[in-house]
Amino acid sequence: MPDDVQGSRLGSRGRLKQGLARLQLESAAQGATLLIYHRVGGGTADELDLPVPAFAQQVDELVRHDVVSLDTALDRLDAGDLRPSVVLTFDDGFEDVYENAWPLLRERAVPFTVYLASSFVSRPMVWEGSTAKGSAGRGMSWVQLRELVDSGLCTIGNHTHNHVPPGNLGPDELDACTEAIKQNLGVTPRHFTYPWGVRVPGMEGPLRERFRSASSGELGRNLPTTDRMRLLRVPVRQSDPAAFFAAKLAGQLGPERTYARIVRLAKSLGVRG
Repeated sequence: MPDDVQGSRLGSRGRLKQGLARLQLESAAQGATLLIYHRVGGGTADELDLPVPAFAQQVDELVRHDVVSLDTALDRLDAGDLRPSVVLTFDDGFEDVYENAWPLLRERAVPFTVYLASSFVSRPMVWEGSTAKGSAGRGMSWVQLRELVDSGLCTIGNHTHNHVPPGNLGPDELDACTEAIKQNLGVTPRHFTYPWGVRVPGMEGPLRERFRSASSGELGRNLPTTDRMRLLRVPVRQSDPAAFFAAKLAGQLGPERTYARIVRLAKSLGVRG
């Protein structure tokens, strides 16, 4: 879909992002860019719920880049390898990811990570603080998750058992999730991402004892010097036009940073849209 057509369909947010992306003239950045996805084809207006056609277009763009597994990306960083790479991560474990994203990723052999909130397997994805309510999707089943793992394309990560708020995060949540994954999938998760995308500094010790990496929603690229317990990621949203998404794939995060500042300013002024 041409960017001008897509931008017109996405409304004010899409047009703003389209303009910001056109200002981005840098070459591809070094290091690993970890993309954050949540839902695909859930049929809601939530910014974290991508329509299937938009995701399919993104997959077409993704395969033009060096998309690798999370472990491969970390292996490269450990070796001091600065080649640009992209890692796909899906938070929570929504069933629509299995139904709508998985067929596209399987067809193109694209590796990805699912950070699983394990108590929501086969259940509505509504946790403390959630605003989804009636629009909440369901979690994947263990059978569906097993299919992903057995494909060799999917890495299962730990996203706590109950998707708890930052103030409630403790080692018990990490261990309950890991145990559920081990019992049902026969694998031990080596990677973690914080619920709500918020780092909890007091948890870094327990995380280092249990995982190879931990990530949050903090924006940025990952270099050999990046703390493996503080990996940075890049959100993908429903309103991202093609050029804006392409900039993210290349690790060019200036447009995203500018957009985030504009959104924060608009919210402080009470502006919606």
